[in-house]
Amino acid sequence: RLYPVAWIGVTDQPDSKFDLHLNNGRLLEHFHEGNLTYRTDGIREKAPDTFVEVSPELAEERGIQSGTWVQLVSRYGQVRVRALVTDRVQGRELYMPMNSVESPVNRLTSSHTDPVTNTPAYKEASVHMNVLHEVGESPLPHINSRFGHPTPQNGVEVERKWKRPDYAPPGNGLVQLQTKS
Repeated sequence: RLYPVAWIGVTDQPDSKFDLHLNNGRLLEHFHEGNLTYRTDGIREKAPDTFVEVSPELAEERGIQSGTWVQLVSRYGQVRVRALVTDRVQGRELYMPMNSVESPVNRLTSSHTDPVTNTPAYKEASVHMNVLHEVGESPLPHINSRFGHPTPQNGVEVERKWKRPDYAPPGNGLVQLQTKS
């Protein structure tokens, strides 16, 4: 049975003090906070640390280049990360991956939830960005696929895996689940 719910507006709108909207989510290279992927050779080198994506227009307005350290401050906390200037975000929108133990994006998010579903409002984060005028290297190295060096693969190519000397096909140790018909 379906029940209509009432619209509840955004709880954390940008204002004069917290003037930017921060979105967050995953990275292609890392699952969740990188609990396992940060231990995998090759993956961490492509996306070694967290960062905040800043639009070219906001970067120009605030004097930011890729690698500039910034401090993001919300009503709930603060983090220090490097900026990545990219056209993947526009205007006063920011994007921060949720793959850091040292500067987790959830320090900036509220504990508001939808009263019916209890879904957290993690995408509703308004922040202020302090430019620290300390410039480091770009948070994404030149080997990252965003810089035009993708390594495409046609399908899964399991045959290549089967030919590897370290591959062993699953044997009797594999648990097979049987269903009753």
